Amino acid sequence: MVLRTKYTVLLPFFILLAGIVTVAQQKPDTTFTGYATAKLHTNGVADFFEYGFANLKSQEKYSTETIQNVGSVSKTLIGVSLMIAKEKGLLDLDQNIQEYLDFQLQNPWAEEGSYITLRQLATHTSGIVDNEKYYLKSYCEGERPKMALGEFLKQYLEKGGDLYSKKNFSKAESGKAYTYSNIGATLAAYVIERVSGIPFSEFTKTHILDPLKMEDSGWSYAEIDTAKHAILYGEDDEPLRAYTLITYPDGGFRTSIADLSIYLKELIKGYDHQSNLLKDESWDELFRRNFSVENPVENINPKEPNSGLFMMYSKSGMIGHTGSDPGACCIMWFHPETGEGYIFMANEDLTKQNIASFKNIWKNTTAH
Repeated sequence: MVLRTKYTVLLPFFILLAGIVTVAQQKPDTTFTGYATAKLHTNGVADFFEYGFANLKSQEKYSTETIQNVGSVSKTLIGVSLMIAKEKGLLDLDQNIQEYLDFQLQNPWAEEGSYITLRQLATHTSGIVDNEKYYLKSYCEGERPKMALGEFLKQYLEKGGDLYSKKNFSKAESGKAYTYSNIGATLAAYVIERVSGIPFSEFTKTHILDPLKMEDSGWSYAEIDTAKHAILYGEDDEPLRAYTLITYPDGGFRTSIADLSIYLKELIKGYDHQSNLLKDESWDELFRRNFSVENPVENINPKEPNSGLFMMYSKSGMIGHTGSDPGACCIMWFHPETGEGYIFMANEDLTKQNIASFKNIWKNTTAH
């Protein structure tokens, strides 16, 4: 199996779920091995569509309860967790993160007196870069990572570390330029570990997954029912061996489309000040646009021109995230004005070969 760096694919999409569930009637697309979609309505009805196989060999169907990793959609849980930790008085989004770390982060290009904040990490403006030469080492074959998260970050960010390089950082001043960073996202999650005293996976389970009763979700194979986990497939329906991420907060969340719909519903409720998971002012800060004429950034993606805290804004104004990893794809967006949302999940990543099919699936999912 060849492991590739994570990437995101942005197309216009979004999502929401509630009490009534129906299975939509669509014409299936046979390009993907298996996939499911969810359309979440403002009236509490959730339409699901499922097609194909979670396991080709056993012919197990892909269903709303099939579990798989969702790539960078995972980062949205870091954003929610930051706000929970902030409410508890554990951290300050604009504080020098060095105050929270147990190693010395050293950006060789940084000017004296400058520093990185959690807000910069959460908006991908910290100056920390995914150096593919070393970042790919965060992927591990098997069901357990080969290094602790904190140790990997230390080796990558502290001068003298085995993974340290000037290429791990941008020359741009922190807070002034946009560079999407998985390492930066993981660093934000590590700060939550440091200030809370528990692993990030445990923090999210206690404060997000358990309150929302997301019973088919977790960050490792040990935390989920592996009998429900999909086999992931590469090109030509080649099954991929199991893998994990040392930097699991940036893309290692494992869930089903049914559970992810519960989570997205809560995000939408939070946007509308109808959720008790966070205080209203915390939801506002989570979703608040950080880039403006008064606070511009360079290199922003024109298709994703703004960002909350690990919450991306599409050009059309929708909020959410996209994710892709070897053998896995997930798209999650909601429309803040209508309260509607959409999800797409597949046990195969988006490629040039299937992107046209995805667009057709998405068009059917979002059709009124």
